[in-house]
Amino acid sequence: MRKRTADIPWPGTRFLRSAPILVALVFPMDPAQSQLADAGFRIVISKAGEDCEAIEKTQAIGTVSSGDTLVAVACSGAGQYVVRIHKDNSLSYMTSCEEFKSQTGIRCFAGK
Repeated sequence: MRKRTADIPWPGTRFLRSAPILVALVFPMDPAQSQLADAGFRIVISKAGEDCEAIEKTQAIGTVSSGDTLVAVACSGAGQYVVRIHKDNSLSYMTSCEEFKSQTGIRCFAGK
């Protein structure tokens, strides 16, 4: 059986090689639910002192040992950040994508 994850150096984190399955679970297709998720991402990013007026794109990038999901969030006209979706669906800011890459070697978005 082929594994879907591989260990990465961020404590308790595993990289997703097959993100499309997780993306379908994390990002609902209903536009109202999607807007609610985007608003949640903007709120936790803003509370961390970062600027995020609108979400340009998101990408599931990994899971932690607790089962929480790490999501890369690109804000239009601003930065890129990693947000953690906890198993209870609460959100927390983790770090910038730049810092995440320097710690793990993993890019939040391909080509950036």
